[in-house]
Amino acid sequence: WLSEVLPDVAEETISPSRVRTMKDFETQITELRKENFNLKLRIYFLEEHMQQKFDGPNEDICRVNIELKVELESLKRELQERERLLVKASKAVESLAQGGDAEVQALKEEMQKKAQQVECLASRMKILEEASSALLSSCLRCASRSAHRLMGGVRIEQLNLSLTSKEAVIQRLEEAASQRRSVEETLVAEKIQEHTAALMREKEKELEVCGGASADVWHIHPLSIPLSNIQSLQEELHQQQLEFSVEKRNALKRDKTIQGLTLALKTKEKENEELSSEIEGLNASLIKCREAVHTAQMQKFRGVEDSQALLREKESILADLHSENLNKDTENLRLQKKIKSAEQELHDLRLEREKLMKELEEAQLQNNRSDKTINVTGMTGNAFPLDSQV
Repeated sequence: WLSEVLPDVAEETISPSRVRTMKDFETQITELRKENFNLKLRIYFLEEHMQQKFDGPNEDICRVNIELKVELESLKRELQERERLLVKASKAVESLAQGGDAEVQALKEEMQKKAQQVECLASRMKILEEASSALLSSCLRCASRSAHRLMGGVRIEQLNLSLTSKEAVIQRLEEAASQRRSVEETLVAEKIQEHTAALMREKEKELEVCGGASADVWHIHPLSIPLSNIQSLQEELHQQQLEFSVEKRNALKRDKTIQGLTLALKTKEKENEELSSEIEGLNASLIKCREAVHTAQMQKFRGVEDSQALLREKESILADLHSENLNKDTENLRLQKKIKSAEQELHDLRLEREKLMKELEEAQLQNNRSDKTINVTGMTGNAFPLDSQV
């Protein structure tokens, strides 16, 4: 009747090999509660049955005493097994709590690593922006210098135009001087020819007028007049020669001035060529600077786009990790609450076990007392000895 009233729980249902999750813990705790309740019922029914049997025949009392001793030993073994299982369950709960803490710590470390990677990317983007701004300022300075040189080129063009106009003026002066020299030489030659022709005509007239004089007088007198005329003509010729020499010196001075201007013009042309080559080099440098600025801007844009994409990806990963960490924290809190609840239930079960131990000890003492009473009754009533039966 005891087995029908209080069925035993199979050992496999509470085997420690199946303790894996909180659900298993809850199932085991529920089973332990049921077993605890069954133990209480057993003790209650045993006490009630003992009270009923004490009023019956001695044989029934002895038999019940033997059954109670057997049941007591089995209950002790079962209680020891339950205690062992409770210790294993407590250790499993502690290991589960430690495993959850380790997993949370690993997630936190991974999140810290991801945050460090994001900080490294941000610092790298800042360095790229500073480098691009420095390159842009350098290119702007190059462009400013090129603009100043271009302004110098414009000034050189203006000087070239002024030099060209001066060359035209010099050429016109040279042409005018050459024309003037040719005209002066022509005029001098014409004047000499005119004076010579006039003298010849006067001489012929004087000869015609003085044709009747003597040969000596004719030779002396007509020669006296032409000599004075010749002297005046010679003086005039000398004056013309002086003027011609002055004009010649002036022409030489003009030639030297023209040569100096020509040399200055050649020097300016050489400087102009040098400036032109320098301007071409500056234009090439400006083109290279513009290409470098364009390339740097494109690289900056590509680098910024890549960094932004990588940053967005890292932020997404970080958000996922943060969400996962929150979920893990929530799960950890839930597990901690369950662990605390399980520990409390284990504590309650230990208290119940101690209470059962006390009740069993009391029942054993009561059985011992009943055994002594039965032995005394058997000896007075010539019954069989209880010790041999036990």
